[in-house]
Amino acid sequence: MKGYSLLLLTMAALLLLLPLPALPRQAAADTTPTESDPPPADQSNPAPDTSADTSQPDPLTGQFRMLCGTEVVTLEEREFLVRTLAMEMSPTYHTEALKAQAVAAYTYYARRRQMQADKPDEALQGADFITPKEDFPAAYTEEKLRERWGSQYDAYYEKVCQAIDAVAAQTITHSGTLIDACYHSISSGCTESARVVWGADIPYLQAVASPGDRLAPGYEAVCTLTAEQVRAALGDVQPAVTLGEDPGTWFGQPTLSEAGTVEAQPIGDTTLPGTRVRQLLGLRSAAFTVEYKDGTFTITVHGYGHGVGMSQYGADYLARQGYSYKEILEYYYTGVTVG
Repeated sequence: MKGYSLLLLTMAALLLLLPLPALPRQAAADTTPTESDPPPADQSNPAPDTSADTSQPDPLTGQFRMLCGTEVVTLEEREFLVRTLAMEMSPTYHTEALKAQAVAAYTYYARRRQMQADKPDEALQGADFITPKEDFPAAYTEEKLRERWGSQYDAYYEKVCQAIDAVAAQTITHSGTLIDACYHSISSGCTESARVVWGADIPYLQAVASPGDRLAPGYEAVCTLTAEQVRAALGDVQPAVTLGEDPGTWFGQPTLSEAGTVEAQPIGDTTLPGTRVRQLLGLRSAAFTVEYKDGTFTITVHGYGHGVGMSQYGADYLARQGYSYKEILEYYYTGVTVG
């Protein structure tokens, strides 16, 4: 057994060192304009509005306004990106991955700002969008980041700022418009299409292989639930789900996408989308399997997040194989232009 474990560790180490022949670099995007779970780090519900144009102010001279509870908070673009990168990606990641994240985040929020300018939503009270996280931006001030990063603060802060400044105000476009640059933490080994997750077929949000994600420390998670816990979790479903007396019969054979996401999961007398099951049971992704034995449901989950768009761990993995931030973005977002 020890020899087998050593073999597995050796194989994993080799994977980190080898290039990715299965992931060919894409040709540079044509310079002719052609277009991260619910908001970032899990941004669901993308709004594919093709009316947003791509005009941008001079590099990072604008502002982002976000609705935080009942208060509208305004940040300069650069400060917004510093705090966003600190929230979204570990500063230990490769610089090219940090650059890719900066461009994706800038595109994602610039698009929402443009959409709000074109069609104002009064519920936002003058803001460009709702804060991506309840504690953002307050939990990512210099003081808070010094607490988080400790003695590495100066080095990490400089690394993040250099990545942002290197790609200042660059965006991702498809057919001449800003894309909905969704991203997530870890894929199931293949990113997912927007059609599977949100029911909208978006040309630049297609499934692509991301095998490096299988090496992520949080790639696989296992949770156990009792029958009563599952029954209680399903209590929010309307119309109500009727479950049989034998918990072993509650979960039927799921329908899976090619990427491994559960598209449809039979439960009791109904069938639910895998994304809904994920929400009800509090799972890390919708790529899961369910087993029942000895009174306990064991749910094995692969990946973390909605799985659409750029995998953040995958971006770091590709960067360590020599991919540039543009190549990373052009790989995860199909047929786009970066610049």
